Amino acid sequence: MNPMLLRGKKIVGPEGDILGEMHDLHADFKTWQATAFHVILSEEAAAELNIKKPFLRKIIISLPTELIEAVGDVITLTAPIRNLKDIAEREGEVEVNTDKIEGKKVVSERGNTVGNVEALDVDLNNWKVTGLQVGLTDEAATELGFKRPFLSKVVVVIPVEAVAEVENFVTLDKRVEDLKSLVECIKSCQLQK
Repeated sequence: MNPMLLRGKKIVGPEGDILGEMHDLHADFKTWQATAFHVILSEEAAAELNIKKPFLRKIIISLPTELIEAVGDVITLTAPIRNLKDIAEREGEVEVNTDKIEGKKVVSERGNTVGNVEALDVDLNNWKVTGLQVGLTDEAATELGFKRPFLSKVVVVIPVEAVAEVENFVTLDKRVEDLKSLVECIKSCQLQK
């Protein structure tokens, strides 16, 4: 699942009280594990947690993904909001997720540009990052056998096993032509004849 689909979902405790809204997901790109989620606190939850709202800013806290019980129309937590005070203080207030991967350029082992990361693909059962959703360049799409769409781009999921390194850009350990058997197309997937 694309974690961007979680953004804005209400986060509730087991008793139905609203903590706030999902803001972002933090992933460790060495272990490919989503380790924390960032929550924009509701005013009621901030008051219950005794966290003072800064002037003209939202309160965003970071909590471990182990606290998530279920994901559906809302995200349900395992612990009541009143029990999150110690965790919220320990994790501290965060401004933004500094380990962003969205928008990074993806290059093959030979240095050819494959595309740009559009999102992560995350297994919500264990919070493992399973792949990168990559909007392909026209050249990479053609090389992988996809017909170039008129007004959009081909988006594929590249498994994290094909990623060699994540730094200023994402480096794959494969050539573009070696990705054919690995990628799963999720958008604008018309094959060439």
